[in-house]
Amino acid sequence: MMITRNNLNEILFENHDARLLIESVVSHTQATLYYYHGVEITVEHALRIYNRAIHAEEEDSSYSVSFLDFSGENHKTLCSGNYC
Repeated sequence: MMITRNNLNEILFENHDARLLIESVVSHTQATLYYYHGVEITVEHALRIYNRAIHAEEEDSSYSVSFLDFSGENHKTLCSGNYC
C-alpha cells in the first residue's frame, strides 16, 4: 500500500522517531512510499528515506521507495530517480 498521512496508523514503526520522519516525508515531499504489512520501519531506514526524499524535493526530482526489501536481510532500497 502507498503510505499517506491518513494511513500512518496502519504502519509498524520501530519507535516514534521513525514515525515522525516518515510522516514528514509524506507531508512535505512528493515522494512515493510503498509499505507492506508486517515490515517494521526502523529509524535507520526512515532517516535514509527522509534524507533522500528531501534531497529529491530540492532538486525537483521524483523519489519512490518500497519497504519490501527492508523485511529481509538485504537492506537495499528499490527506488527511482537519481537518489538511490
